[in-house]
Amino acid sequence: MEKKHSIALDYSHNNMLTLEASSYTDFTQFLFASGYKLGKIEAGFFSAMTLKDYDAIVISSPKNIKLTPQEIENLEQYVKNGGGLLLVSTRGGDYINRTNLNELTQKFGFRFVADEVSDSVNYVSLQKRQILDKFKSHYITEELQKIVLSSACSIETFDLEKNGKDVRNEVVVRGGLYCFRNVFDGQSWIEEDSPKIPLMVCVEYFKGKVFAFGSLSIFSSLGRDYGFIAFDNGIIIANILRWLILDIATEGKVITVDLQQDIYLWAKSVLEKDGWANFSSLINLSLKSLRENYANTMKEMKESQLKNGGKKTETADGKANEKVPEFFPKRKKEDLKNIKQAIEEVSGEKYESSINLEEESPEYPKDTEKIVPQEAIQQLPDDLSSLTVKELKEFCKDQDIHLPRNPKKAEIIKVIKFVIGSE
Repeated sequence: MEKKHSIALDYSHNNMLTLEASSYTDFTQFLFASGYKLGKIEAGFFSAMTLKDYDAIVISSPKNIKLTPQEIENLEQYVKNGGGLLLVSTRGGDYINRTNLNELTQKFGFRFVADEVSDSVNYVSLQKRQILDKFKSHYITEELQKIVLSSACSIETFDLEKNGKDVRNEVVVRGGLYCFRNVFDGQSWIEEDSPKIPLMVCVEYFKGKVFAFGSLSIFSSLGRDYGFIAFDNGIIIANILRWLILDIATEGKVITVDLQQDIYLWAKSVLEKDGWANFSSLINLSLKSLRENYANTMKEMKESQLKNGGKKTETADGKANEKVPEFFPKRKKEDLKNIKQAIEEVSGEKYESSINLEEESPEYPKDTEKIVPQEAIQQLPDDLSSLTVKELKEFCKDQDIHLPRNPKKAEIIKVIKFVIGSE
């Protein structure tokens, strides 16, 4: 049976992010829907044995209360032994919040700065709600197009004496070229330009991991244009928690792979049925197999194309399109039944077929397509991620586009692009 990963939220330092707070309902619903085992730490971090019960701990912006030296020592040891720690501050860092998170963060080679970062060009409604669309290649930034951070403080990183193979920190998200900030210099607030300023940092610390950023509003349900459901905010939070909890190595280049829908559904069912670790392990094995048989595979494909005489067909827009070689078999009635069954198993919903699979049909029947009116397509913005999840779902409902149960924003966008033919 698959282990249910556990996450604990700090309740012992006057933290604003709690499971009961109505202002964070979207984040709370995400946690429950993701199947995490949730806990609360209400008596502080004084028991090292209690901390061991959790795969990850979230400390969100303590207010007017400080961590004790014993708590700091226990948390550092927790991470060192393999725990995951998410640290969240807000505008002004420790100075505004009257706390001492930096006494903990300095153990990991960074600190929250007493400032508030804004962007004069890329923002939503207010300059302090900066839009970010440039990310370092990393597991945490997979599938991201845009996120928005509101009222965020920046992060300063530094080298530790023990830096090396056991300790590594890196900035994964920076501000844009037009960022500026109001920073407290110890006496007054000063405005200054701060292009590409660090905003999110991840740390691999011995056996454990730490992730930190300075914007609590990313969890909010109050701001639809800057909170949890805005742009890809929910995706990056999901990625952060998975990275903290799972045994994910950061070596190697992270790439985004666009899978055909039937291949994705088949792969997902294989993962669940046979207990694969993740999509990466399945894709890596597939590529290794292709590498070992590449010459023969390409030879068979070329021979098949030669048999067809290299025929080309024209698409509706007049572009030449090579005929699909016989190397890829056409779908039969049995294949369509299997695909339909796989979709139902993955989504948990029943789907009616637009063709009668029990009737005798020509050897290769024509595919049926969902047609979306051109007027509806023209009303969509070029950047679908600028729409909210609710707006995307309403478009799908109006155009009778079926979605899987509880889809993520990136999944809805992918389905829409597939249906309207832009992907």
